[in-house]
Amino acid sequence: MQERVTFQSGDVTIVGELSIPESGSTRKPTVIVMHGFGGHRDGPQQRWSQAFYTGLGYAVLRFDFEGCGESGGERGWVLPFRQVKNALSALDYLSQRPEIDAARICMSGTSFGASVAVYCAGLDKRVAAVIGQGGWASGEQMFRKIHSTTEKWDKFCELLKKGRARKAVDPVIMAHRYDLIVIPERLRQNIDKRSIMEFPLEMALETMAFNPGDMAARIAPRPLLLMHSAQDEVIAADGSMELFKQSGYHGDLHIMGGVDHFMFGEDDTRVEDIVRVWLKRYFPAQ
Repeated sequence: MQERVTFQSGDVTIVGELSIPESGSTRKPTVIVMHGFGGHRDGPQQRWSQAFYTGLGYAVLRFDFEGCGESGGERGWVLPFRQVKNALSALDYLSQRPEIDAARICMSGTSFGASVAVYCAGLDKRVAAVIGQGGWASGEQMFRKIHSTTEKWDKFCELLKKGRARKAVDPVIMAHRYDLIVIPERLRQNIDKRSIMEFPLEMALETMAFNPGDMAARIAPRPLLLMHSAQDEVIAADGSMELFKQSGYHGDLHIMGGVDHFMFGEDDTRVEDIVRVWLKRYFPAQ
């Protein structure tokens, strides 16, 4: 059964899809699927995640963060602490559904969503398990890796300077997504027309101060799975390595060759096998 759902996150209406397998026990263990930077719930990684987890017997909620997809909020205002609030609101919503086992809810995120999942788990012990693919521990270090040369970093810092100088009465200053987080041409097919392409500089300023690594140590003893492409051309694999380090080397870390930043949408059997085996051991559907 798949159901279009809405729930409130503060004053913002969040839109999602909830899939509940009909077989098995009445109250289902559940996976919350969270998209990456400026994406939406219907991206290839999110569709793969919903089909994969549901096929294993889990209920699955995938939703649009506020400002993205069909959810409310100011379009493009993709601020990490608002996303944390949205994710915890999803947790609140699921906990009230009679079909859901409120004690067994996992957060699964890709890229920005992975870092939000880690942060939420450190903040709220109701998150029973975490799966993070392509995430990062420090907003500033993430941006420094992306804008790796002196010239690129200076250009990025000029954007930040403009954002800091803007007064509340001034017009919002927008920046193109590829000026903030660069994606190689060959991978841009993963960014479709429903994705956000322009963001206020407040996004970069708040993300610079967003450090999921600070929360990673709070996750143990709950299960944690981190995955990353060894040759990731969007977010360096250092991001997941640092999350693993700051978690106290808790859980499992897989750095993989032969996949890219969007590995959850590639139908790679190795990715499927790693997640399937991990779930069976640490967060079984039955």
